[in-house]
Amino acid sequence: MLEKSVFTNKKEIINFVKEKYGINVTNIKIINRGSANIYSLNEDEYVLKEFQSKYTKDEIEKEITIINHLKKDGIKVPSYIKTINDTYYSLYKDKVIIIQKFIEGYTLNRNEGNYEQTIECAKVYGMIVKSLENLDILLPLNDLSYLFSKEIFEKSIEKHQELLKVINDKDDEETLKIKRDLEEKINMIKNISKENIFIDTKKLIIKNTHGDFNVLQFIYKNNHINSVIDFVSACKMPVVWELIRSYSYIDKDVKNGIFNLDTFTDYIKEFNKYVKLNDYDLKYMLYIYLIQLLSSTYGYKEYINNENIELLEFAHFRTNICKYLFNNAENISTRLLENIKK
Repeated sequence: MLEKSVFTNKKEIINFVKEKYGINVTNIKIINRGSANIYSLNEDEYVLKEFQSKYTKDEIEKEITIINHLKKDGIKVPSYIKTINDTYYSLYKDKVIIIQKFIEGYTLNRNEGNYEQTIECAKVYGMIVKSLENLDILLPLNDLSYLFSKEIFEKSIEKHQELLKVINDKDDEETLKIKRDLEEKINMIKNISKENIFIDTKKLIIKNTHGDFNVLQFIYKNNHINSVIDFVSACKMPVVWELIRSYSYIDKDVKNGIFNLDTFTDYIKEFNKYVKLNDYDLKYMLYIYLIQLLSSTYGYKEYINNENIELLEFAHFRTNICKYLFNNAENISTRLLENIKK
């Protein structure tokens, strides 16, 4: 949920920007995008971004370092404006504030990308991961190993069962659909646990990466990516997780949770031109994504508590992916191992 802005009115923003940046603001518009309070300044000349309170100045400094690094390698990223004190950010009422140049273009919703845009997504991700190999700061490690244990599987089942208890006495059409989804997810988790599908994340290719790379972080111009934004979640992690997740978010053919295997194979091939995946990556990437999605109740919980229809639709989408991968992961992995040239 978007936090309330620390700015109470436009005059306060005008005074802040003048004092910290020496910029005269004549026009302000609210931009409804993402999880931050964002304002367009001076008819889209600049963008002011007020980060959520959970983000510290150290995390924003990390993002700025990453963006400046990627820019040197020709990757299209935002351009931050320095304050009059020669810093890329400032603090106001305990919130981190940045100003960047406005990025011309438009955004796509999830699963609106055509084939060319889907493959471009893999190319840009490969370029980013390749560039970040030489990053001169250490990023936090997220090796995903916490997902793979009997204990975690059991806790995931319990989370889903708790939601079933909450809606047990309801029988409207939407609730019945939620019940079916939750029950199917429980059965899939039980089967995976029974089959002892536990992944050794140390065998995966782990590199510096965006942390939340997907189509919702792109600004397009003339049908091509004009900028990749929001590196605040950057970390070191198995690249195949973001690789398969980013594919599932962009390809228009995945709207119902079913992969276009020709496009998906081309997607992995494109990324592999920049960062070579090993056999373990190709064999288990689908299982990594499947298990991560199965463990999450995101969307269902939010709908049950607050009747958030948009997040419920997202939850159904992810469960459809789970069902597809559960039934097809082994065959798709075999196809990848046979077709991806290392």
